[in-house]
Amino acid sequence: MKIPTQKSDINNLKLLTMNFSFQNFKHKKNTFYIGLLLIGLALFSCSSDDDTETPPPILEVNDCELYEPTPASGSINATWEMANERDVYANFITIPSDPGGGYVTVTLSQSATGLIPALFVDNDFDAGGTIIGGSAAQTNNVSNRVASFSVHPGASYSVEVYPFFNAADYPVDYTLEWEFFGRIDCFEQNDTQGQAKKILFDETIEAYAIAGFTDYFIASGDDKTYDWYKVELDEPSAIEVEVLDMPNDMRISMRLINTAGTLAGYDFDWLGAETSLNRGRLSKITSTSILNPGTYYIELHADFVESRKSNSDLDPIPEHFNTTYKIKAKKQQ
Repeated sequence: MKIPTQKSDINNLKLLTMNFSFQNFKHKKNTFYIGLLLIGLALFSCSSDDDTETPPPILEVNDCELYEPTPASGSINATWEMANERDVYANFITIPSDPGGGYVTVTLSQSATGLIPALFVDNDFDAGGTIIGGSAAQTNNVSNRVASFSVHPGASYSVEVYPFFNAADYPVDYTLEWEFFGRIDCFEQNDTQGQAKKILFDETIEAYAIAGFTDYFIASGDDKTYDWYKVELDEPSAIEVEVLDMPNDMRISMRLINTAGTLAGYDFDWLGAETSLNRGRLSKITSTSILNPGTYYIELHADFVESRKSNSDLDPIPEHFNTTYKIKAKKQQ
């Protein structure tokens, strides 16, 4: 017997069963076969018409937006034709617009005996001050000059080079080069409360606390020294936010802002032994009361940063250039 699989087959089976039943209802031995047909009809009808797949649950996700880092670098071979010659390269360093920024290493190299080069970097020499400045006189290699500094997405920096101590003879060839080291931070830009990125409870969040230069200094309260996050509370709970890991060259502080945009009451606790200016010391905050459902903001601030640059090969690369911090938000009943 052909097994009915399509809706048309099932409809034909219904008609066949009705005719068979009316013509043979007095014959007991046919009753058994009619029963089997009716049972089969019911089974195939259910499986064909009523089976529906349960849609998968909608998974809640954070606001991390992954991206590929953009490589960037540059170099120039040039010549000092005479003693004390100053060469300025406007906007020589141009940073990609990757949200997370990163840092740049710039190198000035030459091989003339007796010549000690000087290197200056800034976003605007006419405004006064410099991000990187000085000669190679007090470095490990007095013939070359190398430095690193944190950079802001999309920013440009100009470079000035000249012989600080002159060579015996000119011309002197030199090479000026730079390389960008992008640091992927999928929660940037989140420098203000309006840019706060959603994170989930019980999820470890990892990000960089790199603030790039847009002037010759970075003020401790600049927006770019902050990271903002937000959590959605769906039931009355206290909120705890803990710093799980961090660079040792800065202090991280946090505050909890409530749905009205004002400071929510919280307790602050240091975790671990005391350190100099509490740099690298883990901590946590916990709301002092059960909070109503709603949106709550976490303000994270990196301060007491040892340095945002390595001015020469005598200075180490700042640890926060290559080390992330990690935090986790939890609900406390």
